[in-house]
Amino acid sequence: MEPGDLPRCAAIEATAPDPWTEPQLAEELASDFGRLFVACRDGQTAGLAVFQLAAGEASLNALTVDPAARRQGAGRALLTGALAALRAEGAQSCFLEVRAGNAAARALYESVGFAAAGVRRGFYRNPAEDAVVMALNLD
Repeated sequence: MEPGDLPRCAAIEATAPDPWTEPQLAEELASDFGRLFVACRDGQTAGLAVFQLAAGEASLNALTVDPAARRQGAGRALLTGALAALRAEGAQSCFLEVRAGNAAARALYESVGFAAAGVRRGFYRNPAEDAVVMALNLD
């Protein structure tokens, strides 16, 4: 991701239940630990992924695809490309939290090898929901 991608990425994020704002994305992009990726379709940003990478461990903090591009492979391409880049940077594992009721996201994560590693009760607000913690070994 480049700074010029931030407005479009913030607009895509605004479609998520707990969106990152443009200033938050900019701060993460400038961080030593932040790793932000975009998916493009027809020359237009179609999705973004926000990771942090530290001490060989990556955490996926957001994966959001433009509603018009959902269910067309953009999320999978974004996720697999980002994981490959993180692996090349030395990430040995990746963790994430996902809403327990988000069956589509859980299926996507499972399809690339993530497995449930635990539950965080009442983790999400608006609406209140448990988080499923998922992990993937990148070695």
